[in-house]
Amino acid sequence: MYRCVGARGVSSLFEVKNMENSSVHEISNKTNREILRVTTESASFFDPTWQLAVTIEFYFQYAIIAIGIFGTVANAFVLYALVTYHLQEAKKRAINLLMINQNLLDLSSCVLLIITFSIRVNNIYLTGALGYFLCTVFVSESAALSTLNASIVNLMTVTVERYLKVVHPFWSKKHLKRWMIHAAMAFAWIMGILTIAPAMSTVVKDGMCLPFYVWGSPAVQQAINLWVMFSYFVVPVILFVFCYARIVVVMRRQIRAMAAHNAAGQQNASQMRSKQIDCAVF
Repeated sequence: MYRCVGARGVSSLFEVKNMENSSVHEISNKTNREILRVTTESASFFDPTWQLAVTIEFYFQYAIIAIGIFGTVANAFVLYALVTYHLQEAKKRAINLLMINQNLLDLSSCVLLIITFSIRVNNIYLTGALGYFLCTVFVSESAALSTLNASIVNLMTVTVERYLKVVHPFWSKKHLKRWMIHAAMAFAWIMGILTIAPAMSTVVKDGMCLPFYVWGSPAVQQAINLWVMFSYFVVPVILFVFCYARIVVVMRRQIRAMAAHNAAGQQNASQMRSKQIDCAVF
């Protein structure tokens, strides 16, 4: 863009240099929020790739809000049906409580997603204690992630309960008490909160929320990330595969035993009918 021809080129170069120095001085006097805005707008104006990424991110947030609304309505209907069925049932089963808790966690996740991304889309200027609260709980997605993690814990509890009922029915009937189910439901909520609590380091600066910006050290950040990855991905996958594989094996064995028993019963019944016919003939 620049042409350096003789003295005119040198003078132009000095003018550009002075312009750049004044621009740097001017930008240095702006706040961090204005610097970020200027950088973003200039990058999106000159770089089509950056502009496309910003556009996709903008509409993606609205898509998440739409998904959250749909999930809230669907989970609200399912939760109402589960609670109504549980209240009308004569014998209260523990699995119903776990499923109600699972649906309540999913409903909470959807509602928190709507709140979180609604605040992000509206670009609220965060200030004071309320701004710090919104940043820490909602904008950082801490509340939504805590309910998602609690949902995974409760789903593992449902899996273990079904495994004990099917694979070890006599042991579960003798040792699995209702207070254990209540404790497991509370444990799911507590674990979801405790998982996010060490990582809820946020900074509110110039009205902007910088979630997970402050860590004790890189080692602490890596340790927390590895622990979350292992606890909420590796362990659930291993547990689901093992428990449901054992459930399928036991159920197939029971189906074969029932089929053999029914076949033997039909054979005995046919023999009895033939004897009755012989007796009637004679």
